[in-house]
Amino acid sequence: MTSEQESTRVVPYISLAGRAGEAIEFWGRAFVAEKIMAFEEDGRLRHAEVRINGGPVYLTDFHPDPAHVFQPTRSIAMHLAVPDGGAWMERGQAAGCRIMTPWQQLPFGGFGRLVDPFGVVWSIASPKS
Repeated sequence: MTSEQESTRVVPYISLAGRAGEAIEFWGRAFVAEKIMAFEEDGRLRHAEVRINGGPVYLTDFHPDPAHVFQPTRSIAMHLAVPDGGAWMERGQAAGCRIMTPWQQLPFGGFGRLVDPFGVVWSIASPKS
């Protein structure tokens, strides 16, 4: 971390039980993720950072508890606020995401949800047009 602002933000950190490298590649296709760094240990990703829509996401193949089993949840979603949400939904679906909530215009703007092959939910919103 290089600045005070960076050290005080909240950053999602996802443990993908051996699939972090695959997620980085997939998110590149689906959400234009840019790999910032990846540190490997024993052929697995110890720590990696990608940037999606300007924001960081950390991920790992490991978990502090060796008995940990990855359990995706619908209770938490990665949220993308973008000017062209319909296009992001289409790109995500074309890459292999499943649509949970089809893209729709609501009183506050456009909204839709996808789930990726790893079980991570992505909500996508655009301002009211």
